[in-house]
Amino acid sequence: MAYVGDGFEIESRWKEEVVYWEVDQGFLFDAGWGVTPGVLYVPSAEIWVEVMPDWLRYRRDEVVARLRQHSEHVLEEDVHGYYRNRPADRLVSR
Repeated sequence: MAYVGDGFEIESRWKEEVVYWEVDQGFLFDAGWGVTPGVLYVPSAEIWVEVMPDWLRYRRDEVVARLRQHSEHVLEEDVHGYYRNRPADRLVSR
């Protein structure tokens, strides 16, 4: 599944990954599977700025709204900070 919007794309990969794309830059979000609808985990507001790349750092409301509307997942906030563990591994490119 992929959703292409105006300047962004949301791509489901495997059962446990969703990539938020802007042009050739992507950020990998974790997703849970085995439930309907699927669950997509996003960093909480408290940790967002700390764990996101520069191009997404101060755009949480916009990105979360897009994921909520177009990912076909229910969003849950991650308050424990698993994104802090090797955040560079979450960057993908085309």
